[in-house]
Amino acid sequence: MAKRRGLTESLERRARRAIFWHALLRWESAVIIALTLVIFAFLALLSLVPGSGFPLLWAFVALAVGLVTEAIVFFSSITDEEENARVVANLLRDQYNPKSLRSRKRKAQLNKALEYEALIISTVQHTREGVLHDRLARTIEPVDDWIEAIYRLASRLDGYEQNQVIKRDVRTVPLAIDNFKTRLAEEDDPAVQKTLRNTISDKERQWEHLSHLQNTMERAEYQLESTLAALGTVYAQLQAIDVRGAEKGRAERLRQEIDEQVVQLQDLSEAMDEVYAAR
Repeated sequence: MAKRRGLTESLERRARRAIFWHALLRWESAVIIALTLVIFAFLALLSLVPGSGFPLLWAFVALAVGLVTEAIVFFSSITDEEENARVVANLLRDQYNPKSLRSRKRKAQLNKALEYEALIISTVQHTREGVLHDRLARTIEPVDDWIEAIYRLASRLDGYEQNQVIKRDVRTVPLAIDNFKTRLAEEDDPAVQKTLRNTISDKERQWEHLSHLQNTMERAEYQLESTLAALGTVYAQLQAIDVRGAEKGRAERLRQEIDEQVVQLQDLSEAMDEVYAAR
């Protein structure tokens, strides 16, 4: 629990820093700052020209206007929940990189999960400080584990789908079993019959593992889709809790739902690892 909380707090701090620097360095801010400095320098130099009669005060007025404008842009960026969610999503992509996956579908699923997590974190960050904020922060503590489990699941599915050896075996092993059984029925030599029976047994064991692997991956596919829907539901529920206020029971039930999803994903990931190891 302490480790999980530390991860969440660390992620929230990183998210706040990323949002701050994005607001400060976005192109609108860069343009405003650059123009302000250029105008200030121009007016200041103009005031120093002998006989120009141009007061230095206007240079500082221009500087003040530029700083106020930048403050408005900065504040609007800091409080823009959707923009902040995009910044946090980009931050999360550094940790769980969708580009490491080869399947477009798996990339899209992981991107969707990261976007939901970013929205969830942004929602908590924009909740007023106090009891509600603390409860929501505790509620989303397992989301880090959730996303990690989704990433593992998507990676496993991606590897399975790209594995040409497994695809070949799924196609050829049943045919091989039928062929060996046909040859066994036609074979008269006892030694060859024994060899064929052993070969058929080995092939059937291989097919059993392949079938188990196929079934596990099919479960993983459905679980991944279900999990993405659950993430969206959690985000919607957080919005409802934020609007209605600090309801301890609702927050605890939501935390329990998240924990249950994490356990399901972790159990399925372990099952997938066992199937791969057995193969």
